[in-house]
Amino acid sequence: MMLAAIADASPTGEFTVSATITAGCLVNQQLPPNGAVLGAIGSLDFGTASALSRETRTAALLTSATFRLSCTPGVPLTMRIDGGRQPDGERRLAHENVSETLAYRLYRDATLQATIGIDQPVAVDTSSNPDDIVLPVWGSLDLPGNLPAGLYHDTLTITIEW
Repeated sequence: MMLAAIADASPTGEFTVSATITAGCLVNQQLPPNGAVLGAIGSLDFGTASALSRETRTAALLTSATFRLSCTPGVPLTMRIDGGRQPDGERRLAHENVSETLAYRLYRDATLQATIGIDQPVAVDTSSNPDDIVLPVWGSLDLPGNLPAGLYHDTLTITIEW
């Protein structure tokens, strides 16, 4: 009786491993769906002043601790800010109890030279600090010296696109 010999074999083959990495941004370490509402991202507070004050107040947007924007360095990122709750060709703060309003302006630079128009696209730098992007928003408010005392406020919607 003859036994067949068993041949040792070690065939090899190849397979492909790949990944596609796309440039983009994350909000709070997550990719928000298109059209997602992010909630309150911060505040622009001109502080407290006398009703008789005739000064100019300035402020910078302070983002809340619960909002963090990070992007691939160099990704084209823009923001647009609407006209708020009382738009009349300009942004306005409204008194909480009476019909008085107070115009204010937004800027994209701390020197208050480059205004941000209503729904105007503004480029945001994603290269300087891509892991903690600061939205470039500053405000200016001229007090006329004859305002009713009380709280003046507005709510703006900012749209971030990449």
